Amino acid sequence: MQGIMRTDLNLFFREAGLTNVEVGNIMSASLWGAAILGLVVSILADILGRKRMLLASIVFFPLANLGMIMTDQMPLLLLFSFVKGGFMVVGFTVVQAMVVDLTASKDRARVVGINFGLLMASGVLGNFLGGVFGDFLGLKEALIIAIIGYFFGMIPLLIMKEGFKGSSLKSIFNITEFKHEQKVIVLFHFMTTITIGFGAGLFIHFGNLIFKDLFSMTPLAIGIALSIAQLGTAFGSALSHKFGLWFGPLKFKMITQTLVVPLIVAMAFVRNPIIFVIIYAMRFVLMNSSNPIINTIINSYVPQDKISTLAGINSLLNNSVRAVAAMMFGFIVGKSIDGYTTLFIISAIFYGINILISYLMYKRYRNDPKIKELYAITN
Repeated sequence: MQGIMRTDLNLFFREAGLTNVEVGNIMSASLWGAAILGLVVSILADILGRKRMLLASIVFFPLANLGMIMTDQMPLLLLFSFVKGGFMVVGFTVVQAMVVDLTASKDRARVVGINFGLLMASGVLGNFLGGVFGDFLGLKEALIIAIIGYFFGMIPLLIMKEGFKGSSLKSIFNITEFKHEQKVIVLFHFMTTITIGFGAGLFIHFGNLIFKDLFSMTPLAIGIALSIAQLGTAFGSALSHKFGLWFGPLKFKMITQTLVVPLIVAMAFVRNPIIFVIIYAMRFVLMNSSNPIINTIINSYVPQDKISTLAGINSLLNNSVRAVAAMMFGFIVGKSIDGYTTLFIISAIFYGINILISYLMYKRYRNDPKIKELYAITN
């Protein structure tokens, strides 16, 4: 259902006559919601229980989306977008924590990879259906279908039993439990989040508008293009634990994030639609295939009762810089497609800075016993 919304919502705004600057501001509000409200909800997940917060997200996220398509008042659009972002991020951060609760170290990398792969695979179907419904039923009608369908996510949650009992606010923010290396690896993770978050925030949330502006694609064609990117990521994520075993997890992360930089530079100049879609998909696959690896490592390093809160803090950093970048999208691109060249060059610079961070993290932790345990590395 999120895939349908992701494909059609910005196109719906464009069809309603909103400019790139206005759409960028709406997306920025969503990212600020993911940063600020998402942190609050993530903390509550560690205190009140993760199942409760997931149930709350399944109620408030679709209602916020409904509010966005039912109003044309910018203050209300920004408010609903803020709420939407806050509860959207919970579905990822809290599920990560639940996976750690339910898995042993030797199985965790495989399960996290498969879970992320399933997330991407469901996005493939969502993007495709968003294109089909948007073309044949109308963008607003497609969004309403997605909003109704979202509530069915309650069914597995109501059936599932949760073993996590929650913790106190004082315990969650007690950093004395962190050892030195735990603090260092979390700092590396936060630095990567900030650099990649800003570079990605400049364009990643506007893929549908980019395809429309550069190549005048229909919603169906855009849905197919986005589906191709997520399909490759689904396979890559599901096999991430295998790549981690073959290359070493942090080396694989460093390689994939390095290869992304020339692809983004190419996106600044390539204007053939087929080649552009291929490059866009390759960047998406490489960048996201290493996500399960770093999430597995970080969530296995930190105290278990703080996983949702730390994920919320990471989300705060990630979505704050993405919110700033999203606000810049409309100003950098402007009304001419030539602005996309500048946009991608700036993005590539920030991805390039991240290569150094990835290298330093690899050098420090490549022989770490905890990482070897997660990926069953014996040498």
